[in-house]
Amino acid sequence: MTAKVLTGLLSEAGAEAYDRLHTAGQLTLGTGPGEFDLDSEVGRELLDAGLVTLAGAGGQPRFVRVVHPVIALRRLLDRQHRQLSALQGRLAESWERFADLVAPTTGLAQGALDGEDVQAVRDPAEMARLAAGLYRSPRRLLRATFNARSGHNPTTEGLLLPPPDAIAAGVEFRMLYDAEHASDEWGSHSIEQSVLAGEQARIRRSVPVKMMHVDDSVALVTIDRTGADGALHVRSPALLALLAEWFDALWDAPGTTTIGESAPAELTPARHKILRLLAAGLTDEAIARQTGTAVRTVRRHVGAILELLGVESRFAAGVAAVRRGWL
Repeated sequence: MTAKVLTGLLSEAGAEAYDRLHTAGQLTLGTGPGEFDLDSEVGRELLDAGLVTLAGAGGQPRFVRVVHPVIALRRLLDRQHRQLSALQGRLAESWERFADLVAPTTGLAQGALDGEDVQAVRDPAEMARLAAGLYRSPRRLLRATFNARSGHNPTTEGLLLPPPDAIAAGVEFRMLYDAEHASDEWGSHSIEQSVLAGEQARIRRSVPVKMMHVDDSVALVTIDRTGADGALHVRSPALLALLAEWFDALWDAPGTTTIGESAPAELTPARHKILRLLAAGLTDEAIARQTGTAVRTVRRHVGAILELLGVESRFAAGVAAVRRGWL
């Protein structure tokens, strides 16, 4: 097993330092040429991850070595698993608090929230009008989520794009899409146009609700996945804080992948779409269903993508693709 299997589990500098130590066998501790500085940023990264061991005489360490790549991979994957478990716990806790606040038996119906702070919107046309208005209104930051369309178009005003004057003023438009929407022909086109207009777009395997969250002051969030049951127009500071916390956790989660402006020259459009879905965590079988491609063909494309990126795992492929700006 080669050291490149660690790609995506360490910083780029950390991976290079690991490779250097792995090739050398051991290096003298120090800051001079050919020595290894354990107090440097990459030194601390390898030490904190448990990837280096120290050796020396008289109880005084003089040399540093790295653990075998198999052990390093296991330790890094264990660390990744712990981080993911902790993140899932935080997401579940935040969503449970949100659900408790708006539940019919404990929230709105019992007066736990003032009627002016949270209002139900049932009419699809009104929901679309509010969503379009909120998308164009931020002065600082828009947090938004969108999943595959169902029942009716997301707006009656056509494709929503960040206003050029807002982008020029430094307003951030952050949009999370689900993989199903990103793989749809209309969805893929809308995302591409939005990114070209200045939107920051990322993709996840699934997004549970649609939401527009503007400047931490107002939000519109669907009651169910599709919005068929209506939406909540939220001005409650408590709910806005919870929704922002939930969004920010998803935005930075390992399973979230940045979408770039265009496919690189090295990738065909078909492989670029497969790379997006692969990075979002879909299996070969799920990718085949999304793209209408045979599983065997998908696996052939995945193999070519891994080879092109020079990595040996699907997770590493997603990370490497993001670093290269391919997603």
